[in-house]
Amino acid sequence: MIKRLVPFRDLLIIFTWREFVIRYKQSMIGIFWAVLQPFSLMLLFTFIFSYILKMKVSGIAYPVFFYAGLLPWTFFSSALNYSIPSLTNHFNLITKIYFPREILPLSGIVVAFVDFMIASLFFIILLFIYKVHLTIVALWVVPLFVMLFVFTVAISLFLSGLNVYYRDVKLATNFLIQLWFFASPVIYSIDKIDMKLKMILFINPLTFIIENMRRVILEERSVILWHFLLVGIIVLIFYILAYRFFIKIEKAFADVI
Repeated sequence: MIKRLVPFRDLLIIFTWREFVIRYKQSMIGIFWAVLQPFSLMLLFTFIFSYILKMKVSGIAYPVFFYAGLLPWTFFSSALNYSIPSLTNHFNLITKIYFPREILPLSGIVVAFVDFMIASLFFIILLFIYKVHLTIVALWVVPLFVMLFVFTVAISLFLSGLNVYYRDVKLATNFLIQLWFFASPVIYSIDKIDMKLKMILFINPLTFIIENMRRVILEERSVILWHFLLVGIIVLIFYILAYRFFIKIEKAFADVI
């Protein structure tokens, strides 16, 4: 991918900036929308689990626990919401000129990454308010997020390419993301889940990524190295297959779209 994109790096930057401007143009609060989504969901889940269900999901304060899970999830879901219909939304460009088609879904993923970084600033404030002390173990967040980014790119390329041929993919996106939300440990911890169910949940790479991103920051628990390598290899293989699939079918995009 890098080899294909280097000659078109300026185009990728232009598309990314364009999507960023379109997203926040004529918006009253601008980039603070990046914080509003995880923050509002954090308040909602805190209220539900504190006053309605009255359940303890962990020994960590609700706001910090939920926000730590919502950060990576919001990046993933926002990237998918843009990237899946990105090719069909820009059919006029695809049918007129050639450029690496992956630029379109990638530009949305990069904008989602910018939102993630902005929302992370508020998370740092939360950690300070609830007196969560970071240790060297928290550095695991970097390789875990790289894994999340690669997985997001793989899913985005696969589904966006498929959406050119089958528009049902776009229609099913919201339903798919809702299912994926509850299949990922965003509002719960897998520590209290039965082992059989836990093994099923770990089929989803987001289970490992989100759970460990929260653990290394809030619980000072290091990532199990062999588990990290195993999930990393699975994600890498899926990325290679998804990208090869995308390259194979992109030649016919202009005709099919």
